[in-house]
Amino acid sequence: MATAKVVAMTDFEARPQAVAAADFRDVMRELASGVALVTSAFERTRSGCAVSSFTSLSLEPASLLVCLNSASSTLRCIRASRVFAVNILADRHKALAQRFSAAKVRGAERFAEGDWGALQTGAPALADALAVVDCRLERIVDHATHAIVIGVAAGLANVGTGPALVHWRSRFEALA
Repeated sequence: MATAKVVAMTDFEARPQAVAAADFRDVMRELASGVALVTSAFERTRSGCAVSSFTSLSLEPASLLVCLNSASSTLRCIRASRVFAVNILADRHKALAQRFSAAKVRGAERFAEGDWGALQTGAPALADALAVVDCRLERIVDHATHAIVIGVAAGLANVGTGPALVHWRSRFEALA
């Protein structure tokens, strides 16, 4: 395993960005992450995408964050509606995760499969998800090509049956 020498923080500030995006992507593929569908609705239009960049943020108030591409139609819908749901997927949802991450499948087409309802905010909630956190938008922090979306929980659902779906090395896998 390669090692690097320890340098002072001032040394980092003086260095130009030396990491290529493709190299960074390859390294980040080694992090196994849970998979969720982030969904929203505005004026009878539903939008959603598959994500692996989400985490809890605080317990009081109960809040989480999710990272979305700045060009995402889901992000535009969240900005307009100020609500979203994070639907945490089980292994049985692999095909649904692929559907929500496919570039050729857009908008309402993504919701053609699955049993969809809603909790408190009206954002689409997957009835048999492992868990759903229904959120009101608290804040969006724009950074480079993405946005950090912070939501405060307005409602919860917890089915919790079956192994979780994870994303690792660009593949969806079961966490048994």
